Amino acid sequence: MADLAIITAITDGYDTLKPVLPQTGVDVEWVCVTDGEPLSDADAAAGWTMICEPRHGRPANREAKRPKLRPWEYTTAPASIWVDASFRVVSPRFAVEALALADPIAQFTHPWRGCLYEEAAASVLLPKYAGEPLGEQTAHYRAHGHPEQWGLWAAGVIARWHTAPVRKLGDVWAREVGAWSVQDQVSQPYALRTVGLRPTLLPGTHFANPWLNYEGSGRH
Repeated sequence: MADLAIITAITDGYDTLKPVLPQTGVDVEWVCVTDGEPLSDADAAAGWTMICEPRHGRPANREAKRPKLRPWEYTTAPASIWVDASFRVVSPRFAVEALALADPIAQFTHPWRGCLYEEAAASVLLPKYAGEPLGEQTAHYRAHGHPEQWGLWAAGVIARWHTAPVRKLGDVWAREVGAWSVQDQVSQPYALRTVGLRPTLLPGTHFANPWLNYEGSGRH
């Protein structure tokens, strides 16, 4: 069994799979979950454990959330680091250093906002969230006592130990994404507060840090 898994997902050919980078100081399993659509760079799959989960008509953006919210369903490792497919790992120390900061979960702070209500207000203006019930969602969170400025984290990189509280977080977060918008950065603070967790911080931001290059996607 590996010490941890680095997990990503690509659905509907949305991103280009990046090559694995061997890590020092830890045994890593690299896992990519796909929907069976062809990868734009099939050679990059070398070193990845490829898991195919056909969507059967379900929305691609929602299907890609499953390994992000519940990574333990895709690995037997006791810990994992979720990495959006828009990132390239450029440091061989990424896994061991990022996981060392997880107590039991670590993320980058959000680069621009500190509140899920601010994030929802910004997200409603984006075409990719058109039709998502962000207004109803935030009204629900206000009614259930979630305070403003409680915290907001970028959800593109998540290092975590698969502890019981972290698994509970995954269940609550998945419930919120299923019930409301696909914008998981809005629902995560509510889920974190519900289970009594708050991420420790990874150094820098997801745009500028010692471990990753953010390369975006051809479609955003």
